[in-house]
Amino acid sequence: MKIQFIGDISLNNRFIELCERNTNPFKFVVDFFNNSDLVVGNLECILKGSKGENLLRSPRLNTNLETLNYLASLHLGLVTLAHNHIFDNLQDGFNNTLRFLNEKHIIFIGAGVTKEDSKNIYIYEKSGVKIGFLNYVTEDTNPNIPENSGVFVNLFQLQEVLNDIKKNKPIVDHLVLLLHWGGKCEGGYYPDWEQPQIARILIDAGADLIIGTHSHTLQPYEVYKGKHIFYSLGNFCFADVVSDGKVKEIEWGRCTESIILEIDFNNVNYTVDFVPIDCKGLTVVPKPAVIKKWGKRNRKFPSIRDNFIKWKRYYFFHKKINPIFFFFFGNNHNFFKQLFKLNLKKIFRFIKK
Repeated sequence: MKIQFIGDISLNNRFIELCERNTNPFKFVVDFFNNSDLVVGNLECILKGSKGENLLRSPRLNTNLETLNYLASLHLGLVTLAHNHIFDNLQDGFNNTLRFLNEKHIIFIGAGVTKEDSKNIYIYEKSGVKIGFLNYVTEDTNPNIPENSGVFVNLFQLQEVLNDIKKNKPIVDHLVLLLHWGGKCEGGYYPDWEQPQIARILIDAGADLIIGTHSHTLQPYEVYKGKHIFYSLGNFCFADVVSDGKVKEIEWGRCTESIILEIDFNNVNYTVDFVPIDCKGLTVVPKPAVIKKWGKRNRKFPSIRDNFIKWKRYYFFHKKINPIFFFFFGNNHNFFKQLFKLNLKKIFRFIKK
């Protein structure tokens, strides 16, 4: 049984323009999905509604019905909805999205109109092999869903996840946890200090495979007790986000590189393979060079994971130094134009973070 996993899918902003021009941004990778039994991805953009947006959070993502039809070319069979943008377009947008997924016969997990729905496991079975999928989002990603919203998301609470593993592990051959997590290290090459520790607890409890999203970057993976932990697959497709009159830049360097993760399951174990991809220019293409850069990151990861001082050094660079460098030089920025954008209030806010 071959199951493929892709990272964050957001058909926002410029993807809508591509759709209006009848341009297919996935034409160079669609053949990779033809021989898969199941394709799984994190659907991060939600359809627009007629009732407005969730002003409790920014930036916000949305797309329209025509653009969301791109999902058909990816042969998606299962999407995860436990993420921080699930309520961006209020309950109306959420309901529109569920209606679309049901019409296209795409299974969804991680969110629902009841708490019980959001916690449901999905079990995929073929040739006598059963794979169970559970989906969670951590609060540090900032979902900001108001109480009594009518939309429920499966929040990651360690003891509840351990209970879910204990309950569901006996009824499947492999239990896969799909985690939208790592809000403190969004945009970083490495996970938060606590994530490897949590991942090990989950594997010890019975999880067979952990696949993360949210960081917008392709983070390292490791093997613990024969089980794979992918901290973040990065973005499969994601456009710059325009929200509240501001632009959050996603279409650059580290945020466009990802992999299509291929897992071959049997009753006892599984094997892993990768297809490296890049979404620069909003066209997803195979890019072998991604594997080489990712390999260097994977080799460096154990020394950062196991040494708190080295991790703090990385974290400081990620939070304080890298944003400054990107502000002046990133994504074809003009240094002098960026210099004139500075003001003391912004500088003091940044220092206090």
